[in-house]
Amino acid sequence: MNKRLVCLCAVVAMILGLACESRALTLNPFKRSGRIKATSFIIAGNFVESRLLAELAQYYCKQPILVISPDVDGGDQLFFMPASNNAAPAGPDEFLEIVDHVNPKRIIVLGGEKYVPPKFIDQARAKYSVITLDSDNWSKNAQTLGELLGIKKLQPLFDEFKASIDKTAK
Repeated sequence: MNKRLVCLCAVVAMILGLACESRALTLNPFKRSGRIKATSFIIAGNFVESRLLAELAQYYCKQPILVISPDVDGGDQLFFMPASNNAAPAGPDEFLEIVDHVNPKRIIVLGGEKYVPPKFIDQARAKYSVITLDSDNWSKNAQTLGELLGIKKLQPLFDEFKASIDKTAK
């Protein structure tokens, strides 16, 4: 009886192990099944205004964001920030994999080509609907983003946090 119980436990453990392994055949999280299916995907440069606006919007609408940071050597670093997890760093060549993983209905680029390199905007525009908020007045960008996402208090909150940052920086 003990031998049968041990064999049964071993078989169950093998089946569970194979099931878990089949889901994680790749270590790249953007190639796995189970896409996010977000309504909006916000892409921002790693600059004060665009990053602040992106993170405030993410806090209220629970949509993923992608922060593109210029590198010292002239390249770019990407940081995928889902609403529920920590940021996952990625290389510039993984941009479309990240966007396909999120599978958004629309992509919102904060700051336009001044903040997000044009090569990323062009790649996204080839497959998805892209909205660019590129006013030099960030309060207007916050108001427009708030209207797009249905967050009425986004612009006043953005203005408050931006004033606080400016005051601290002086």
